[in-house]
Amino acid sequence: MANLPSFRHIHCSSRFDRSPESLDFDIQVWMESCSLLTLTEVTNNSRAQQMRATGWTYYNSSKGNDADNCGIAWRNDTWKRKTGTVLRLSSNTFDRVNGRHNLYIWAATVVLVHKDSGHKVLVSVSHPPAHVEGPGGFKTVGEGWAARKRAYLTALTNWHSHVADMERKQHVDATLIIADWNVNLKAQWFRDLLKQKWGKQYIIAWKDMPTSGGALAGGPNAPDDSPGKGHHDRIIDGTLYRGLKIANGPNLMPRVRSSDHRPYNETFRFKTAGERDDSDNNGQGTGDAGHKYPEWWGFGDYMDDEMYDLNRVTGDVGGEVL
Repeated sequence: MANLPSFRHIHCSSRFDRSPESLDFDIQVWMESCSLLTLTEVTNNSRAQQMRATGWTYYNSSKGNDADNCGIAWRNDTWKRKTGTVLRLSSNTFDRVNGRHNLYIWAATVVLVHKDSGHKVLVSVSHPPAHVEGPGGFKTVGEGWAARKRAYLTALTNWHSHVADMERKQHVDATLIIADWNVNLKAQWFRDLLKQKWGKQYIIAWKDMPTSGGALAGGPNAPDDSPGKGHHDRIIDGTLYRGLKIANGPNLMPRVRSSDHRPYNETFRFKTAGERDDSDNNGQGTGDAGHKYPEWWGFGDYMDDEMYDLNRVTGDVGGEVL
């Protein structure tokens, strides 16, 4: 296939205390220019249900305790859902900066089938804890830093194992890993950590990062040799991808009322047969079907097909499933 289709993804790390009305307004704008939308901090019915729109289906857990932090929405004329999972990534706990007990770290994951091409894409979204970044690495001072670091690293390890397991079972063609990482993606130490945890086949979509107007202002400066070094501007939201080519972006979008982060968009296209290599082969390029990753079970059972409770919305709660 010489001309494989492309698709646009928009992500916004939402803000839990902004109004559902502001989120609804922003979502309607975003849905005009993409077929895949991901969000964090949609942790209650009134915010999560704003993803419901004519011609779209969304995935969001019906459970509490922050399992519903992340949401994924897609256009029904472009994508068809094959499976969906919400998984707790860590049993580690720690205290929030405001003194309240922290909730667990979760990931929401769907496998979508592109209707025109038949390609299967795994999309997984998570929201690791904040207040972990220090100069040149994780924090090593301050109350609770060790617990936060432990939870963060445990979640990264189990997230990768969960995704690798899903890739093999579902035989996907491509993968998108999306997060509010809460660490500056301009920092080389963190980029190295992601490569160590995920492997070189998962590529950070951000290349030449903006030098101003980052996702969040403030925080440590990026090192001089970081991509897109800016003055106090951090990029903490971003995508890792595998089995795809970037056709455009990522691009920071204008600030919005529903979040203190700036959304970003990126356009991907599927790889041709000549562009694919073993790293795209669902982790099976070596022919070894054995389980080579740390066990992820024991951190909460799968909650398959928990889109949202029937009392949240009416109509087609499950979407079109293969």
